[in-house]
Amino acid sequence: MLTASVQSNAPPLRVANLVKTYGSGRGVRDVSFQVAGGSITGFIGANGAGKSTTLKAIIGLIRPDAGVVELFGRPNSFAARARLGFLPEERGLVPRDRASDAIAFQARLKGYSRKDAYRRADMLLERVGLADRRRAPIRELSKGNAQRVQILCAIAHDPALLVLDEPFTGLDVIAQAEVQSLFSEFRSKGGAILFSTHSMQVAERLCDHVVVMADGRSVFEGPLAEATAQAPHGVYVTVDDETTLMEVVRGLGAKAEPFAGKMGEALRWRVLLPSNVPYPALMRALADRQLAVYGFEPIQADLEGAFWALAGERAAA
Repeated sequence: MLTASVQSNAPPLRVANLVKTYGSGRGVRDVSFQVAGGSITGFIGANGAGKSTTLKAIIGLIRPDAGVVELFGRPNSFAARARLGFLPEERGLVPRDRASDAIAFQARLKGYSRKDAYRRADMLLERVGLADRRRAPIRELSKGNAQRVQILCAIAHDPALLVLDEPFTGLDVIAQAEVQSLFSEFRSKGGAILFSTHSMQVAERLCDHVVVMADGRSVFEGPLAEATAQAPHGVYVTVDDETTLMEVVRGLGAKAEPFAGKMGEALRWRVLLPSNVPYPALMRALADRQLAVYGFEPIQADLEGAFWALAGERAAA
C-alpha cells in the first residue's frame, strides 16, 4: 500500500510572495498559496500564467528573485526535497530502460536498497495493472502506459508531497481512473498533491483545493466549492453581428467580452447578465432584433465557468 509520512504540523508546501523575472519580462510577480497534508490541490491557469515557473521554483530548478518556498515548514533545500516526488510534463524516461528498472532507479536514488527498490517497483506496477509489462522497455509501451510508469517513478521513494505537471496527459479513461484511485489512496495516507492541469473536469473530480494563476499572480486560492461559486451569471453566445449584439447587451444592462478567434464570420462572446435577468430574456432580445445566433450556452456554475471570471477580472484588477 502507498504511505506518506508527514510528521510536522506545518503544511508540506508554502509559497509566499514569489517573484521571478526573466529577461523577456515573463515569469511570476506575486504567487502565494499553501498545500495542506492529506489534500489534492489543482494548479490551473492559461499558458503563460506562471505555472511552470512556480513549479520550477518549488522543485529547486530555479532560484526566485524574491519570496519564500517552504517544504514541511523549512526553507527549500536539497534535504527537504528528498520528501518530494515530481512529475514533469515532458517525457523523462530512457527509452531502452525496462519499466521496473526505471522505477527502481528512482527509489534507489532516495536510499532504497536494490532489493527493496525492485520490490517497490513490482508492487506499484501491479497496483496500476502493468505487472505483465514490468520487463518491457519503455520504447515498447504505449504513450499512456509510459505515462503511468513515469507517475510511478515520481512516487517510487514514498514521498510526502507530489508535484505533478499535467499527470493525465496521454491516459485513456481507464488509465485515468486507475491513476485517480492511486492519488486518492496517497492522500488518504496523509500525502499532499499539487498538480497542474488544463482539464477543469479532472480538477473538479479530484481536487478539494484550487489555486488559479493569471498574469504571473495567484488570483485565487481556496476550496473547490468556493472557487466554483465564483462562476458568473451569463451566457456564451456566437453571433455574426457585433453592433446589434452590443445594443442588445446594453439594453439589458449586461456586459459582453469577445473570445479570440472567429468561426467563419461569427464571433463567440461571453455575456455577463445582471442577476435579475434570466437567460431566456437575452434569447428573446436577440430574436426580437432578428440576430442570427449560432451558439447559446449558459455559463455553468463549475470550475470552468469560474476560471474565466477569476483569471480575467481579478488579473485585470
